[in-house]
Amino acid sequence: MPRFRRYAEGEQCYFVTSGTHERRPLFRDPRLCLILLENLRFYHERMNFGLHGYVIMPNHIHLLITPREASSISDIMRNLKSYAAREMRHALGIDGPVWQRRFYDRIVRGEAQFLAALDYMHENPVQAGVVESAGAYEFSSRQFWEDGSGPIE
Repeated sequence: MPRFRRYAEGEQCYFVTSGTHERRPLFRDPRLCLILLENLRFYHERMNFGLHGYVIMPNHIHLLITPREASSISDIMRNLKSYAAREMRHALGIDGPVWQRRFYDRIVRGEAQFLAALDYMHENPVQAGVVESAGAYEFSSRQFWEDGSGPIE
């Protein structure tokens, strides 16, 4: 099967979803959530991309990000996933894949789509039965939006 090439469209905001390998609920372990958040912050600073929102679900993550300068969505996700996977394998004492090979993205076109994606992300833990209220979920960017500080930029 030919390899799929991702189309990049400049400094656009993307809604990204990346699942764990075989949809294992690895992120039920708070240690792994913290590893992923630490890596997200590191690459956010290092690769200078806009980080508008995130949520870490038991078996996947959602991100709202805008690549800037020379970084592409593929570069950002490759770096984030590979380094986080190495640290997570070390923490668990396991070998093998942590993430699904591919991630899924779509360009966010306009404020209405942006707000819908952000709301979907933040409500995802409630819809999945992980917590009773979105504000109670600690592995989400919701608190940044609720306290008025807005995107993590």
